[in-house]
Amino acid sequence: MKMNEENVNKKNNVGIIGLGYIGTPLAYLTASKGYNVIGIDTNENAIKKINNRLDIPKQIKDSCKEIKLTATSNYSMLQECDIIIICIPTPTKNDIPDLTIMKNVMCNMDRYIKKQSLIIIESTVAPGMTRKYVEKYLKEKRMLKINTDYQLAYCPERIDPGNSKFWVGNINRVCGASSKEALNRTCEFYNSIIDAKISPFNSIEEAELIKVWENSMRNLNIAQANLLAMICDRYGFEVDKITQGLETKIEQFGNKLAYPGIGPGGHCIPEDIHYLIKNIETNVNMRLLEEAVNINEKMPQYIYKKLEERTLNKNDNMQSLNILMLGKSYKANSKDIRRSQAIELYNVIKIHTNNVNIYDPIVDVDNINSINTNNMLDRYLINADVIIISCPHDIFLNIDYIKYKNIKYIVDCWNKLDKEVIISSGIEYIGVGK
Repeated sequence: MKMNEENVNKKNNVGIIGLGYIGTPLAYLTASKGYNVIGIDTNENAIKKINNRLDIPKQIKDSCKEIKLTATSNYSMLQECDIIIICIPTPTKNDIPDLTIMKNVMCNMDRYIKKQSLIIIESTVAPGMTRKYVEKYLKEKRMLKINTDYQLAYCPERIDPGNSKFWVGNINRVCGASSKEALNRTCEFYNSIIDAKISPFNSIEEAELIKVWENSMRNLNIAQANLLAMICDRYGFEVDKITQGLETKIEQFGNKLAYPGIGPGGHCIPEDIHYLIKNIETNVNMRLLEEAVNINEKMPQYIYKKLEERTLNKNDNMQSLNILMLGKSYKANSKDIRRSQAIELYNVIKIHTNNVNIYDPIVDVDNINSINTNNMLDRYLINADVIIISCPHDIFLNIDYIKYKNIKYIVDCWNKLDKEVIISSGIEYIGVGK
């Protein structure tokens, strides 16, 4: 339920640590709702962008003309903050959760925590990590007592990069906190800035589990889709046809299918599952999650193997074929290359041949509509024997590949092209489960 505007103390100073793709829109959103916001980051470029009012979300551009928002690297500014939100990266290194950034943030902010301030963690962590890296640290290093000297809550970020409908300001959120008072305070704050459902839970750990499980569940769904594609390849079935059959049940029961591809990338789906696999505190068999990771992370090798087998069947030598990969990003129409399976596929191919180029005008060039970009893309295409759609940017899906008579093979890593049209032109089509 939405709270009344008069119940929210808009005089609160809010500190937001981490001005990345989550923290920046959150800072603008919070400031647009009347809060005085202080953004903290060590990245000078991120600080300058905020202070110059760059990267304002389009959804609230008209509401950000008179906002109170300052970005700085000075953690001492936090001593004026009633609410401190931490939304910094929690990556993995070699699939092991790495909380180095979180530890550094706590070390930098611990002496500036205002009495009775509310600390909210938005970064992804496994159940128990918020208490371990925040509550335990503040108790041991600063002798601060939770619910006496400060309050603690966990409200995990949710975002879908490139989604024009849902953004930070209208996605449902879940909250867990260290006390009922802290939970009420957390929900009141998010209700005052977000136009969506804010769901309270009994503990911080419940909210932590929800976050890692929702992304792990998506990882599992994608692994199912990729496994289905492999089975279809074995039987000579079309995965699209099988999916159509599955959707006849979806129409009535409302489940949502994942679709096969090169494997999940980005900061969430391939990362968060390891927070469960490596950090679950109870004796739970995690082989299901481990196998999902194994399937998804081996998709680049699987796709390369399909290409290699097809060229052998056609008596072509991979060493003599010029391969052009289109797309470095992990997601269509995005610049984000974090844990990109496209780049993994490129690295796999490089092991076997040096005749491979990878091109992505969205990642490499600021203006994808420039004449220079189109000319460069054309020059790549007229010299390629093999085209691999490694990321389905719109610019790649709108190309008429058939007019390039030099192209022998098209590898469609996301099953986005019209297979029948390509085959009828004499080009070998290789899809995932097709």
